[in-house]
Amino acid sequence: MTLIAACTPDKNDTDSSTSSSTSSSSTDATGPTDATVSTDATDATASTDATDATDATDATASASSADPSDTMPGTTGTTGGEEDEFGFICVELVRAESEESDPFVGTASISLTLELDPCLRDFYTEAHPEYVSGPEGLAVLEEWRDRLCSEPVVGGLVSCEIDQIEFGLADDAPATLTVVYKVLDAAQVDGRMLLWGPAPLAELAGCEPKARLTTPLNLVGFPENGGPLWSAQSWDNPVGLVKSEASGCIKVQVAKAL
Repeated sequence: MTLIAACTPDKNDTDSSTSSSTSSSSTDATGPTDATVSTDATDATASTDATDATDATDATASASSADPSDTMPGTTGTTGGEEDEFGFICVELVRAESEESDPFVGTASISLTLELDPCLRDFYTEAHPEYVSGPEGLAVLEEWRDRLCSEPVVGGLVSCEIDQIEFGLADDAPATLTVVYKVLDAAQVDGRMLLWGPAPLAELAGCEPKARLTTPLNLVGFPENGGPLWSAQSWDNPVGLVKSEASGCIKVQVAKAL
């Protein structure tokens, strides 16, 4: 089991940057010094050739001195002008119909565990294990530790901060990814969403990246101290597809823990 703690970004503080500069030079080609002295065809041809060379050189110089701001900025990883390579699965939380009062009152943290389908399991265990414990994985986490609680989505997100992200990749158990959220406002949980991830989008994964909610204890809310406050009671469409937008969410009905 590999743990990536979002609360220790100082372990990956080194920033790298690249810079580029564009330089250009122009060469002036000149023709004969006295084009009117000679009426010889050969001399006229030479004068014409020189003029053509001057025009070509000026065109080349003009192209090479174009405004650098017209070029695409260099990007790396999942940031900048390139599209994201990682995304999320959205999970909507609602009060179960059996609940007479708001079960989310007093919630200080939420633990959400989804089981990885074979596509994601193979991505992390075989194709790209560097995204589990290597610097690549830490860089992705550093970017998404804020984004998971701040992406603009219709319906709104639970006000939160990411406490930790934990992979469960043991050979003798289902592959999982657990995200623990610190809840900043328990009054703003019902009807809102959590974003689970980050996980690779289909283009990077090379397949359909999906994960699923499998048991009530895969989604649990905790008070400031003590045991579970509430858990999942039932859910619709338990399988979520990793996307860059909050659509096709797993919708979970929540009830107080017994």
